[in-house]
Amino acid sequence: MLKTTPARTKKVIEILMDWYQKKTEIFTNAELPEALIPEGITIGSYDHIMFLTQSVSIDYMRSAQQLWDAARTTWKDETTRWVFYPKEIAKRNLEDLIDAMSKHKLSKKHTKDPTTWRKVALSFNNLFDGDPRNLFQKFNYDALQIFNSMRSQYGKDFPYLAGSTGTSKILSLWIRMLHDFAKVEFRNLNEVPIPVDIHTARATITTGCLAGEFSGTFGELADKTKKAWIEACEGTGFYPLQLDEPLWNLSRYGCSNYKNGSTCPVRHQCRLRNYCVTENASSKIFLQQNNTTTIVTEYPEQQ
Repeated sequence: MLKTTPARTKKVIEILMDWYQKKTEIFTNAELPEALIPEGITIGSYDHIMFLTQSVSIDYMRSAQQLWDAARTTWKDETTRWVFYPKEIAKRNLEDLIDAMSKHKLSKKHTKDPTTWRKVALSFNNLFDGDPRNLFQKFNYDALQIFNSMRSQYGKDFPYLAGSTGTSKILSLWIRMLHDFAKVEFRNLNEVPIPVDIHTARATITTGCLAGEFSGTFGELADKTKKAWIEACEGTGFYPLQLDEPLWNLSRYGCSNYKNGSTCPVRHQCRLRNYCVTENASSKIFLQQNNTTTIVTEYPEQQ
Protein backbone atom coordinates (compact mmCIF):
# COMPACT_ATOMS: atom_id res chain seq x y z
CA MET A 1 0.00 0.00 0.00
CA LEU A 2 1.30 3.44 -0.93
CA LYS A 3 1.59 6.04 1.81
CA THR A 4 2.16 9.78 1.91
CA THR A 5 4.35 11.73 4.30
CA PRO A 6 3.34 15.37 3.68
CA ALA A 7 5.86 16.89 6.11
CA ARG A 8 8.70 15.13 4.29
CA THR A 9 7.34 16.02 0.85
CA LYS A 10 7.01 19.69 1.78
CA LYS A 11 10.81 19.74 2.19
CA VAL A 12 11.14 18.12 -1.22
CA ILE A 13 8.93 20.84 -2.74
CA GLU A 14 10.98 23.63 -1.19
CA ILE A 15 14.26 22.18 -2.49
CA LEU A 16 12.84 21.36 -5.92
CA MET A 17 11.27 24.77 -6.54
CA ASP A 18 14.35 26.68 -5.40
CA TRP A 19 16.60 24.44 -7.49
CA TYR A 20 14.43 24.67 -10.59
CA GLN A 21 14.25 28.45 -10.38
CA LYS A 22 18.06 28.65 -10.34
CA LYS A 23 18.36 26.27 -13.33
CA THR A 24 21.57 24.55 -12.21
CA GLU A 25 22.91 20.96 -12.51
CA ILE A 26 20.48 18.78 -14.50
CA PHE A 27 18.12 21.74 -14.95
CA THR A 28 20.68 23.95 -16.71
CA ASN A 29 19.02 23.57 -20.12
CA ALA A 30 15.63 22.39 -18.92
CA GLU A 31 12.61 23.60 -20.84
CA LEU A 32 9.29 22.27 -22.04
CA PRO A 33 8.75 21.31 -25.70
CA GLU A 34 5.64 23.47 -25.94
CA ALA A 35 7.42 26.59 -24.62
CA LEU A 36 8.96 27.45 -28.00
CA ILE A 37 6.35 29.11 -30.16
CA PRO A 38 6.54 29.40 -33.97
CA GLU A 39 8.12 32.51 -35.43
CA GLY A 40 5.61 35.27 -35.99
CA ILE A 41 3.17 34.27 -33.26
CA THR A 42 2.51 36.87 -30.57
CA ILE A 43 2.39 35.51 -27.03
CA GLY A 44 -1.21 35.33 -25.80
CA SER A 45 -2.75 35.98 -29.23
CA TYR A 46 -5.55 33.95 -30.77
CA ASP A 47 -2.95 32.25 -32.96
CA HIS A 48 -0.93 31.24 -29.90
CA ILE A 49 -3.98 29.92 -28.06
CA MET A 50 -5.08 27.84 -31.05
CA PHE A 51 -1.55 26.52 -31.63
CA LEU A 52 -1.41 25.27 -28.03
CA THR A 53 -5.01 24.08 -27.90
CA GLN A 54 -5.06 22.00 -31.06
CA SER A 55 -1.58 20.56 -30.53
CA VAL A 56 -2.18 19.43 -26.96
CA SER A 57 -5.45 17.77 -28.00
CA ILE A 58 -3.44 14.84 -29.43
CA ASP A 59 -0.70 14.80 -26.76
CA TYR A 60 -1.28 11.20 -25.75
CA MET A 61 1.10 8.20 -25.77
CA ARG A 62 3.75 9.89 -27.89
CA SER A 63 6.98 11.84 -27.59
CA ALA A 64 6.21 15.39 -26.47
CA GLN A 65 9.31 16.67 -28.23
CA GLN A 66 8.29 15.07 -31.53
CA LEU A 67 4.72 16.36 -31.23
CA TRP A 68 5.67 19.98 -30.65
CA ASP A 69 8.45 19.94 -33.24
CA ALA A 70 5.93 18.64 -35.78
CA ALA A 71 3.35 21.23 -34.71
CA ARG A 72 5.83 24.07 -35.20
CA THR A 73 6.84 22.75 -38.64
CA THR A 74 3.18 22.40 -39.63
CA TRP A 75 2.54 25.99 -38.55
CA LYS A 76 5.59 27.29 -40.42
CA ASP A 77 4.36 25.70 -43.66
CA GLU A 78 1.75 28.09 -45.06
CA THR A 79 0.08 25.23 -46.95
CA THR A 80 -0.70 23.41 -43.69
CA ARG A 81 -1.13 26.25 -41.19
CA TRP A 82 -4.88 26.20 -41.74
CA VAL A 83 -5.19 23.07 -39.57
CA PHE A 84 -4.94 25.25 -36.44
CA TYR A 85 -8.04 27.29 -37.28
CA PRO A 86 -11.51 25.85 -36.51
CA LYS A 87 -13.25 27.92 -39.16
CA GLU A 88 -10.83 26.70 -41.84
CA ILE A 89 -11.18 23.09 -40.73
CA ALA A 90 -14.97 23.42 -41.03
CA LYS A 91 -14.56 24.27 -44.72
CA ARG A 92 -12.62 21.09 -45.54
CA ASN A 93 -13.24 17.37 -45.27
CA LEU A 94 -11.44 14.83 -43.11
CA GLU A 95 -9.27 13.58 -45.96
CA ASP A 96 -7.83 17.07 -46.47
CA LEU A 97 -7.00 17.23 -42.77
CA ILE A 98 -5.41 13.77 -42.81
CA ASP A 99 -3.15 14.81 -45.68
CA ALA A 100 -2.16 18.10 -44.05
CA MET A 101 -1.42 16.55 -40.66
CA SER A 102 0.59 13.75 -42.24
CA LYS A 103 2.84 16.07 -44.24
CA HIS A 104 5.12 16.97 -41.30
CA LYS A 105 4.22 13.96 -39.13
CA LEU A 106 1.94 15.95 -36.84
CA SER A 107 -0.36 12.96 -37.00
CA LYS A 108 1.10 9.67 -35.75
CA LYS A 109 -2.17 7.73 -35.90
CA HIS A 110 -3.32 8.00 -39.52
CA THR A 111 -7.04 8.62 -38.97
CA LYS A 112 -7.42 8.75 -35.17
CA ASP A 113 -5.36 11.90 -34.60
CA PRO A 114 -7.02 13.91 -37.41
CA THR A 115 -10.46 12.71 -36.29
CA THR A 116 -9.79 13.87 -32.72
CA TRP A 117 -8.24 17.14 -33.94
CA ARG A 118 -11.24 17.82 -36.19
CA LYS A 119 -13.78 17.06 -33.45
CA VAL A 120 -12.10 19.50 -31.07
CA ALA A 121 -11.90 22.22 -33.72
CA LEU A 122 -15.51 21.81 -34.83
CA SER A 123 -16.74 21.83 -31.23
CA PHE A 124 -14.98 25.13 -30.60
CA ASN A 125 -16.40 26.39 -33.88
CA ASN A 126 -19.99 25.35 -33.10
CA LEU A 127 -20.07 26.13 -29.38
CA PHE A 128 -17.71 29.10 -29.01
CA ASP A 129 -17.43 30.69 -32.46
CA GLY A 130 -14.05 29.04 -32.99
CA ASP A 131 -12.40 30.77 -30.04
CA PRO A 132 -11.52 29.06 -26.70
CA ARG A 133 -11.48 32.49 -25.06
CA ASN A 134 -15.27 32.54 -25.34
CA LEU A 135 -15.27 29.39 -23.17
CA PHE A 136 -13.01 31.10 -20.65
CA GLN A 137 -15.23 34.18 -20.62
CA LYS A 138 -18.34 32.08 -20.05
CA PHE A 139 -16.86 30.88 -16.76
CA ASN A 140 -15.24 34.21 -15.89
CA TYR A 141 -11.76 32.72 -16.37
CA ASP A 142 -12.25 30.47 -13.36
CA ALA A 143 -9.87 27.54 -14.00
CA LEU A 144 -11.76 25.17 -11.72
CA GLN A 145 -15.12 25.89 -13.36
CA ILE A 146 -13.57 25.47 -16.79
CA PHE A 147 -11.99 22.20 -15.68
CA ASN A 148 -15.26 20.86 -14.24
CA SER A 149 -17.39 21.95 -17.19
CA MET A 150 -15.03 20.32 -19.67
CA ARG A 151 -15.14 17.08 -17.68
CA SER A 152 -18.95 17.06 -17.50
CA GLN A 153 -20.92 19.45 -19.71
CA TYR A 154 -18.54 19.34 -22.68
CA GLY A 155 -16.96 15.93 -22.19
CA LYS A 156 -18.34 14.44 -25.41
CA ASP A 157 -17.54 17.53 -27.47
CA PHE A 158 -13.81 17.59 -26.76
CA PRO A 159 -12.27 14.11 -26.86
CA TYR A 160 -8.98 13.86 -24.95
CA LEU A 161 -8.89 17.63 -24.33
CA ALA A 162 -11.78 17.28 -21.87
CA GLY A 163 -9.86 14.71 -19.86
CA SER A 164 -11.65 11.55 -20.85
CA THR A 165 -10.64 8.21 -19.34
CA GLY A 166 -7.00 7.38 -20.04
CA THR A 167 -6.20 10.93 -21.15
CA SER A 168 -7.07 12.85 -17.98
CA LYS A 169 -3.71 14.64 -17.98
CA ILE A 170 -4.51 16.67 -21.09
CA LEU A 171 -7.15 18.97 -19.57
CA SER A 172 -4.91 20.04 -16.69
CA LEU A 173 -1.97 20.29 -19.07
CA TRP A 174 -3.92 22.55 -21.43
CA ILE A 175 -4.91 24.92 -18.62
CA ARG A 176 -1.34 25.03 -17.33
CA MET A 177 0.08 25.73 -20.82
CA LEU A 178 -2.38 28.54 -21.46
CA HIS A 179 -1.47 30.16 -18.15
CA ASP A 180 2.31 29.66 -18.33
CA PHE A 181 2.96 30.34 -22.00
CA ALA A 182 -0.04 32.25 -23.40
CA LYS A 183 -0.33 34.24 -20.15
CA VAL A 184 -4.06 33.65 -19.80
CA GLU A 185 -5.03 35.07 -16.40
CA PHE A 186 -7.09 32.28 -14.87
CA ARG A 187 -8.46 32.32 -11.33
CA ASN A 188 -8.38 29.35 -8.94
CA LEU A 189 -5.46 27.60 -10.62
CA ASN A 190 -4.61 26.13 -7.22
CA GLU A 191 -7.76 24.00 -7.46
CA VAL A 192 -6.77 22.22 -10.68
CA PRO A 193 -5.03 18.83 -10.23
CA ILE A 194 -1.54 18.20 -11.57
CA PRO A 195 -1.41 16.48 -14.99
CA VAL A 196 0.15 13.05 -14.59
CA ASP A 197 2.13 11.28 -17.30
CA ILE A 198 4.97 8.77 -17.02
CA HIS A 199 7.51 11.47 -16.13
CA THR A 200 5.42 13.12 -13.41
CA ALA A 201 4.55 9.74 -11.93
CA ARG A 202 8.21 8.65 -11.90
CA ALA A 203 9.34 11.83 -10.13
CA THR A 204 6.52 11.42 -7.61
CA ILE A 205 7.75 7.94 -6.74
CA THR A 206 11.51 8.63 -6.73
CA THR A 207 11.11 11.65 -4.44
CA GLY A 208 8.99 9.59 -2.07
CA CYS A 209 5.84 11.71 -2.30
CA LEU A 210 4.21 8.29 -2.61
CA ALA A 211 6.09 5.37 -1.07
CA GLY A 212 5.44 1.74 -0.26
CA GLU A 213 3.95 -1.02 -2.40
CA PHE A 214 1.61 -0.77 -5.36
CA SER A 215 0.49 -3.02 -8.19
CA GLY A 216 -2.23 -1.81 -10.53
CA THR A 217 -3.04 0.34 -13.54
CA PHE A 218 -1.28 3.56 -14.39
CA GLY A 219 -4.62 5.34 -14.11
CA GLU A 220 -4.96 4.24 -10.49
CA LEU A 221 -1.45 5.46 -9.76
CA ALA A 222 -2.24 8.78 -11.47
CA ASP A 223 -5.26 9.32 -9.21
CA LYS A 224 -3.13 8.67 -6.12
CA THR A 225 -0.46 11.02 -7.46
CA LYS A 226 -2.90 13.89 -7.90
CA LYS A 227 -4.23 13.51 -4.36
CA ALA A 228 -0.75 13.20 -2.90
CA TRP A 229 0.48 16.49 -4.39
CA ILE A 230 -2.67 18.32 -3.31
CA GLU A 231 -2.03 17.14 0.24
CA ALA A 232 1.68 17.94 0.12
CA CYS A 233 1.18 21.47 -1.21
CA GLU A 234 -1.10 22.54 1.63
CA GLY A 235 0.56 25.29 3.63
CA THR A 236 3.58 25.59 1.32
CA GLY A 237 2.60 28.57 -0.82
CA PHE A 238 2.73 26.35 -3.90
CA TYR A 239 -0.05 24.53 -5.75
CA PRO A 240 0.07 21.30 -7.82
CA LEU A 241 0.09 22.86 -11.31
CA GLN A 242 3.25 24.80 -10.39
CA LEU A 243 5.03 21.50 -9.77
CA ASP A 244 4.23 20.02 -13.17
CA GLU A 245 7.15 21.52 -15.10
CA PRO A 246 9.83 20.91 -12.41
CA LEU A 247 8.70 17.32 -11.77
CA TRP A 248 8.42 16.52 -15.48
CA ASN A 249 11.94 17.78 -16.11
CA LEU A 250 13.28 16.12 -12.94
CA SER A 251 12.27 12.81 -14.47
CA ARG A 252 13.26 13.74 -18.03
CA TYR A 253 16.79 14.85 -17.16
CA GLY A 254 17.29 12.90 -13.95
CA CYS A 255 15.13 10.01 -12.76
CA SER A 256 14.69 8.48 -16.24
CA ASN A 257 18.39 7.61 -16.19
CA TYR A 258 17.93 5.29 -13.22
CA LYS A 259 17.70 1.53 -13.73
CA ASN A 260 16.53 -0.83 -10.99
CA GLY A 261 19.42 -2.39 -9.13
CA SER A 262 21.91 0.29 -10.10
CA THR A 263 23.10 3.67 -8.85
CA CYS A 264 21.49 6.67 -10.52
CA PRO A 265 24.15 7.97 -12.95
CA VAL A 266 23.22 11.62 -12.35
CA ARG A 267 22.82 11.47 -8.56
CA HIS A 268 25.86 13.74 -8.07
CA GLN A 269 23.94 16.47 -9.92
CA CYS A 270 20.70 15.98 -7.98
CA ARG A 271 19.90 18.19 -5.00
CA LEU A 272 17.20 15.72 -3.96
CA ARG A 273 19.46 12.67 -3.80
CA ASN A 274 19.15 12.46 0.00
CA TYR A 275 15.39 12.12 -0.45
CA CYS A 276 15.46 9.79 -3.44
CA VAL A 277 14.10 6.30 -2.79
CA THR A 278 16.54 4.85 -5.33
CA GLU A 279 19.24 5.42 -2.70
CA ASN A 280 17.68 2.42 -0.97
CA ALA A 281 18.80 -0.70 -2.86
CA SER A 282 15.56 -2.52 -2.04
CA SER A 283 13.43 -0.07 -4.03
CA LYS A 284 11.94 -1.32 -7.32
CA ILE A 285 10.05 0.86 -9.79
CA PHE A 286 8.28 -0.48 -12.89
CA LEU A 287 6.11 2.21 -14.47
CA GLN A 288 4.08 1.24 -17.54
CA GLN A 289 1.13 3.09 -19.02
CA ASN A 290 -0.34 0.11 -20.88
CA ASN A 291 0.51 -2.73 -18.49
CA THR A 292 0.58 -3.35 -14.76
CA THR A 293 2.60 -0.79 -12.84
CA THR A 294 4.52 -2.19 -9.88
CA ILE A 295 6.25 -0.22 -7.13
CA VAL A 296 8.11 -1.32 -4.02
CA THR A 297 9.93 1.59 -2.39
CA GLU A 298 11.43 2.57 0.94
CA TYR A 299 12.87 5.86 2.07
CA PRO A 300 16.67 6.15 2.22
CA GLU A 301 18.16 5.76 5.67
CA GLN A 302 19.65 9.25 5.71
CA GLN A 303 17.56 12.29 4.78
